[in-house]
Amino acid sequence: MLPLLDRSIEGFVRGCYGDQAWCDILAAANLPPEAPLTLSLSRMTRARRLVLIASRRLGKLPEDILEDLGGWLVRREAIRRLLRFSGPSYAEFVLSLGELPARAAMVLDGMPDVSLAVRRRGPSGFTILSRRFPAGWLHVLAGALRGMADDYGTLALISITGDVIILGIADETHASSRPFAFAAEALSRTSP
Repeated sequence: MLPLLDRSIEGFVRGCYGDQAWCDILAAANLPPEAPLTLSLSRMTRARRLVLIASRRLGKLPEDILEDLGGWLVRREAIRRLLRFSGPSYAEFVLSLGELPARAAMVLDGMPDVSLAVRRRGPSGFTILSRRFPAGWLHVLAGALRGMADDYGTLALISITGDVIILGIADETHASSRPFAFAAEALSRTSP
């Protein structure tokens, strides 16, 4: 799990800010560009350190870097497809989030023992309570929720208070949803 976190940070920085930005961050962290995973710090400590250095280098708050990382992750087609299987609408996707940690644990070695509980707040509001999430992960989840709202064509308002994400759906038909089909071949047949 944690090597995946390291690689995700690297892919995000390289993809959004360029190779030189990543090299600058590694240099500031005293990590060699060819072997960033060999640092003797724990991987979680290394990931936090890389995010803090990226924050300073890119002039953004660490929380903003983490939310942007979450949005970037759900734009990876394989991840997007897995998440879209969670429901035909954004509201159904949000309601299925409680299953996400168990699903992730099935495929990610070393997944921390975390949990999510989703509660409805009126007809279009939700609270998402996290338990035992490592520092910063809730911001990654908030960014992923923003990215998935865009994918579904939904206008959602998302904020974090403590260990809780408060999410409101302002307009579920705000924009066109990105095409999605259960079979990748079906999607390619419908594309122009």
